[in-house]
Amino acid sequence: MRILSRAIGWMGMGWALAAAAQNNALSGEQARQLPAQGFEHFYSLEYDEATRIFERLRDADPGDPYAHHRVALAYLYKQLYRAGVLEGDLFGASNGFFRTKKIKVDPALDRSFQQSSQTSIRLCEQRLKRDKKDEEALYACGVAYATRATYQGLVERSVFDSMGSASRANDFHSRLVQIDPRYYDAYLVPGLYEFALGSLPGPLKVLLFFTGLSGEKARGIRLVESVAQWGNGARYDAQILLTVMYRRERRFPDARRTLEALAAAFPRNFVFPLEIASIHRAAGEAEEAIRKYDRVLGQAQQGAPGYQDTPVARIHYELGDLYRKKGDLESARRHLQQVAGSRGSTPDLERESALLQQQIEQSLKQPENAEPAVPSNGQVTRR
Repeated sequence: MRILSRAIGWMGMGWALAAAAQNNALSGEQARQLPAQGFEHFYSLEYDEATRIFERLRDADPGDPYAHHRVALAYLYKQLYRAGVLEGDLFGASNGFFRTKKIKVDPALDRSFQQSSQTSIRLCEQRLKRDKKDEEALYACGVAYATRATYQGLVERSVFDSMGSASRANDFHSRLVQIDPRYYDAYLVPGLYEFALGSLPGPLKVLLFFTGLSGEKARGIRLVESVAQWGNGARYDAQILLTVMYRRERRFPDARRTLEALAAAFPRNFVFPLEIASIHRAAGEAEEAIRKYDRVLGQAQQGAPGYQDTPVARIHYELGDLYRKKGDLESARRHLQQVAGSRGSTPDLERESALLQQQIEQSLKQPENAEPAVPSNGQVTRR
């Protein structure tokens, strides 16, 4: 079930945006603008700015579960961002580092997330006790439990706890769409859940079928596509998740097109253009992948807005690997030599880079093929 916890790691960014109704403690104009401003910062990876806005909204209406949910998102995603989890499958040669190593949490951020998450769940469940058909409460509980699943899967690395929370999130939103089929944002979690179950290996899928669980990947994609087309606050989340689904299904042009729209909407987010380069790499389009990586590297070196945290070391690594595979060993060596000491470098990445450099040096030291010789019989041979 890694696909579920990993894909959920992309989610949550805009879930509460749809619920940002006018707040009685703020002016009507502020209530309309502040949530959008907060999520503009959020999608641009500017979590401190987003947190300040979300905390202001929470303080203005502490009884609103969405307000606490937004704050929880900001705290959680700041931790995920620091750990590199939000890069998804960005660096195919090195993303195993993120999958195998537990995230080192910031105790203060962790406490703030836990408090905000628990408060959000408590408030929305209290509302459902009063009215089990409260649509806003059903939606709030669904996104709150989905965010908890993200935390359990990516931070705690507890697969069973993550699946339990994801299942609860799916139940809340499935109930919601039965009440209101046009509540399109609520199709996101069921779509992801269906896709995840449908992606399981055959024997496990059969086993879960007898427990009442089943899933179909194609239907899951269609549900998420409906959110991307008709959703409100969850529209961008749906687009992000679709890139994960499309890539898993090797629908590379669809994944790239979706990422290009996201990159245009949030130009200060360096992850989206890096994902585009990664898609080209996965599709075997090495020349285009190199051009895209070079462009992001140039923006980082020029200090483009939002690119101050670009993982330059990893870009050099990917470029080195791409050039090595196409046979341009000098260019490969030049990039790999820049991994150590560049922004985002890690001991693991430096070790991997050193191993590739050793292979390249051995290849460069091998004698080149000799010039063809023409023997007396007139046939061309190589000595």
